[in-house]
Amino acid sequence: MDWSEVLKAALSFFLVITGLALAYLFVRMAGVFSRLSITMVRVTDEVVPILNKGQTTMDGVNREMDRVDEIMVSAVHGAKGAEQTMVTLTNAVSAPVRKLSGLAAGLKEAGQTFQARRRIDAMERGTAPGPGATAPPPPAPAAPMASAPTPPAGRGFRTTGQEVPPRTVPGSEG
Repeated sequence: MDWSEVLKAALSFFLVITGLALAYLFVRMAGVFSRLSITMVRVTDEVVPILNKGQTTMDGVNREMDRVDEIMVSAVHGAKGAEQTMVTLTNAVSAPVRKLSGLAAGLKEAGQTFQARRRIDAMERGTAPGPGATAPPPPAPAAPMASAPTPPAGRGFRTTGQEVPPRTVPGSEG
């Protein structure tokens, strides 16, 4: 045997060992790919129903959101209606109250004016006011203050500082 035959035998042995190693590797890879295929089938079998349930749930949530939106729109319309009703009621109630308040203020002012005129008339005649009337004011100080105006004869001033219009006494005209 010469060296060329030894090299051919060694090369043949190497190629047979390499072939067996590759065959073993391919068998192992086939096992990995078959397990991967089974895993993918299982994942697909489990994930697809979960995704379908998720889609069904999302559809239900969207339907409920549409209902909530309708409820909110109804609530907004109801609140606007209630607000409009309250504005109408407020206007309907406040107008008569304002009128009554004005009437009460006018009656109070008329009563005060009537009492002031009676006091002035009583002072002009030199008689005391009738029953239920208030006592005449105390006499004015001897020297009037420079800042306070002195009422002209026949005229008086209310406590608010407004001038009382004069009353004519029957028989004093002329």
